[in-house]
Amino acid sequence: MMCMVRYLVMTPGPARVFLISHNFPPTSGPESSLVRLNTAWMLKAGFDVRVLTTTRSHTLQAMDRTLMAGLPEDLVVERQASPEAVLSEVYPRAGRHIAVLLGRHVLPEIFLPWALPATEAGCRMVRQWQPHVIYSRAPKHVSNVVGWRMKHQTGLPWVAHFSDPWITAGLPYRRLQRLLGLPLERRILRDADALVFVTRQAMERMLAPHPAAWRERARIIPHGYEAASADAGAPPAEGPLTVIHAGAFYPGIRGPETLIEALKRMHAAASLDGRLVVECVGDDSVRYREQADAAGLAGVLRFVPPVPFDECQRKIAASHLTLILDTAGYGGVFLPTKLFEAFASRRPVLGLAEPGSAVAEILEQASLPWADVRTPAHIAEVFTRLLEAWETRGEAPTAGNRDVVERFEINRVNEPLAALLHEMAGH
Repeated sequence: MMCMVRYLVMTPGPARVFLISHNFPPTSGPESSLVRLNTAWMLKAGFDVRVLTTTRSHTLQAMDRTLMAGLPEDLVVERQASPEAVLSEVYPRAGRHIAVLLGRHVLPEIFLPWALPATEAGCRMVRQWQPHVIYSRAPKHVSNVVGWRMKHQTGLPWVAHFSDPWITAGLPYRRLQRLLGLPLERRILRDADALVFVTRQAMERMLAPHPAAWRERARIIPHGYEAASADAGAPPAEGPLTVIHAGAFYPGIRGPETLIEALKRMHAAASLDGRLVVECVGDDSVRYREQADAAGLAGVLRFVPPVPFDECQRKIAASHLTLILDTAGYGGVFLPTKLFEAFASRRPVLGLAEPGSAVAEILEQASLPWADVRTPAHIAEVFTRLLEAWETRGEAPTAGNRDVVERFEINRVNEPLAALLHEMAGH
């Protein structure tokens, strides 16, 4: 039974957007920070927004209270506990173990059971508030699953947003995960009134197996940034060249192996001690410390645990160069959020990416350097060039073409999203 019948006559006033996102502050992570930024933008742009997400405490993910900054205290946020996290809280050892095993071997996403209680909570919100449009964001991909269920139960127009692609990205899902996930992904792509992708590559890869007509509902809207304050900090004018990689590693999918090899080669040719410092901060960083030390890079390459979002931004602002490590082997479909956080601090960027990737395309447009992430020799060549310029001529890396970088400022890059939401809402 449908939880409401969509009304045909829109009421006056601002467009009401029902945002569904399993990732939402204070949950930590790149998508959570993106959703915070975009929620604040929607409110400033005049949309009336209410949010459906998970609870503050019942989650397997880390919490970061600093991500609440910029969100109004009176924002209506419905927090529905995610079943796998409740299981882990009620049975701290066995529950967490079961949830992780299901997420690794059975479910195409560990958070998928949230679709059931979230849909029920969403129907209550729809009845009480009567939004004009549903806007769901993934990852977590369960958000778009809930969006699909809400679409069919309410008849409301629905925008499905993919910050990352899902099953058809080619990530190493097991057979049962693919069997469960592919039909869900297809239904989302088939039934959404509009599809938003952050890269051309992701759109082409996800829609390639499907009818060409589905592309007519697709939009490419990259991530954006909000400019950091002028007092965010600045790097020293002398001393070693300092580089930061701020972001998670995903062992077996995205790791620093080629970076370690490149720096090892440079260090063997001419000691980097006191000349170059590369700090990698984020989830699963520390696990690579032993590998770097074995390569003789203990004084050059540091791996440290994740820090709160605001502290991470200060680290970016205080470094000479932000290192962006792309995910190789998947057609360049991904768009790391840290690239835009570097843009926010007006910091120079060095990308390690594949030719033809979304990251490489943006860096080329912005006149920023990049090296082939698969090739240690190329990484070493680009790093050596930047280091020599710093040491011999005092030239710090440049922040690139400002006109191109400013295209990604949140108000500019989201103009198509604002138009789309107004169109879907009938405003």
